[in-house]
Amino acid sequence: MAASWWDEVHWAMWRVADHPDLLAVIHSARHVAREVIAPQLVAGARSSCEWTSEKACILASLDANGLTSILSSASQGIAMPLALAAWELAWVDGGAATLSLSGSLAQMPIRDFGTKQQRDRYLGNADRRHAALCLTEPIPGAGTDAMFLSGRFHVAGWVAGSDPVLEIHKRGRFISHMDFADFVVAAVQGCGDRARGSCLVILEPGDAGEFDRGSRVRKLGHQLASTTNPVFGLRVPASRIVGGYAMVDGVVVPDFDHRRLLEPAFRRTRVVLSLMTASKLLSTVEPLVNPSCQTTGEPEFWERMVDLWATGEAAASLGFSAARLSDELDKWANPPGEVTREAAVLCPAAKLFSTSSATVMLQRAAALGGCGPMDGGSGSVHDKLVDAQIEALYLGPEALQRRLVSAAMIDGEFLKEFQAWTEEMNQLAHSLPYSGIRGLTAGMRLWHWTLLQLRRQTDARGARLFCDARQGATFPMADALCRLLAARSLTLDALELEKSGRQGAATAFVSSLFYDLSTIASVRAAGSVAQTCAALLLGYDGQFPVSAATRSVFDELRTRLNMSLCGAMAARDRAARFLRAERES
Repeated sequence: MAASWWDEVHWAMWRVADHPDLLAVIHSARHVAREVIAPQLVAGARSSCEWTSEKACILASLDANGLTSILSSASQGIAMPLALAAWELAWVDGGAATLSLSGSLAQMPIRDFGTKQQRDRYLGNADRRHAALCLTEPIPGAGTDAMFLSGRFHVAGWVAGSDPVLEIHKRGRFISHMDFADFVVAAVQGCGDRARGSCLVILEPGDAGEFDRGSRVRKLGHQLASTTNPVFGLRVPASRIVGGYAMVDGVVVPDFDHRRLLEPAFRRTRVVLSLMTASKLLSTVEPLVNPSCQTTGEPEFWERMVDLWATGEAAASLGFSAARLSDELDKWANPPGEVTREAAVLCPAAKLFSTSSATVMLQRAAALGGCGPMDGGSGSVHDKLVDAQIEALYLGPEALQRRLVSAAMIDGEFLKEFQAWTEEMNQLAHSLPYSGIRGLTAGMRLWHWTLLQLRRQTDARGARLFCDARQGATFPMADALCRLLAARSLTLDALELEKSGRQGAATAFVSSLFYDLSTIASVRAAGSVAQTCAALLLGYDGQFPVSAATRSVFDELRTRLNMSLCGAMAARDRAARFLRAERES
């Protein structure tokens, strides 16, 4: 499949151009998306939430092209190939991208922690290709923490010399892939005198008892994906406990609790989901270069589309940066603390930025009207917006991602690394004075300084201002950090593009264009930081809560930030002229 100049630019920026295995995943996913899924959308496949024969054909095509067995076939890491496949599929439909993950999320704990027998049976087995992870439970439980986990297991029988028999009771809510799952990995909590702790347990349709795939879920988006509310009441051997178990004084104690088992899987999957949403955002820009796209000539339209484009590129850069980091982390048996700390921030930050900033941009694109239906039957902007809002809830809503970021960003060692990143950006600003890096550097410095001040500050009642209980302070700082990290990632990708020399016929002009897009993202991030920091420093007291000397530092940081915004609107105008020229050519 021929690559456009945009493809070549992105592959260089995302460091995949020199990896034939990753390019093969891209081409396979794009073939299925454009040749199989898009015609199904045109035929009305999104009109029903039922699992149909047409949707089963899409799944079969994903199987045939190796897109549901990436976990078993990947040799260098699994986050990047999963992310690239989901990116290409989500460009056309988010539900189809979710189908490509069938099995991966459930199989990851087995890959990471499973016993040899479990890996042999459930990984790389064509007869057990698809799986479902049953974690979330009916309200009021969420199934994400042992204290709220209502799914239970207890010892139903035990014959000396054999594995204990466990009785499993679990009800799931909004569980993906259940219509066709070959097995299920369910989170349960031990109960009774002979079972202790939480775990993941593997369930199969042939086990004794009730394996009810559940009633379908009525949903507005992701109609190509399977989603049901299953019910299980089964008896299985204790050898199905993922990672194994120990007998302690006659009590079954799992070797790993379910949260530990899911930690690496959730880290990777957050990145994949963030890129599914970012893909939708950039897909709304692609039709602007299509001659059949009818667009308005008003300057405001082009300016807003440039803002949308810059946000989408920043979301993609942060997401792929987190995917590479996740694969790097997986290479180590005992990973360096630096990599672990970065991943703890970047992976939830990527999902938070995509599902907050990018979703807002999709709303604006829908309000603009844009080009109407996307080219190739990939759905309207409204369809993409609905899908993105559903993806925002996967692996926890935005509040959970903000909690993860706000907890990780105050680590002292991470803040030292963040300071080093700031100095790196400052050095680059001297060599690239018109690229917007000065604004990014100023925003990073103001954010870091404000965070240190807020952690020492108290409110009018003397209560500590920056703490877990006061999310009105911690969450805005987490959002501001995500915007900075996204702008930084896009800036580094623009530098990588310039170094790679893979701009093709576009030559240096394309590098300049992506520096302009990074400038727009940096200015938006810096402006958000300025507003957030001023509001938090001033908003909890009747007067400025720090000394005159400290106020002087704040004023200086704000002034530097303001002065660093020079040329930002010119960058947006240049990018808008590029879009208009592409439309008119």
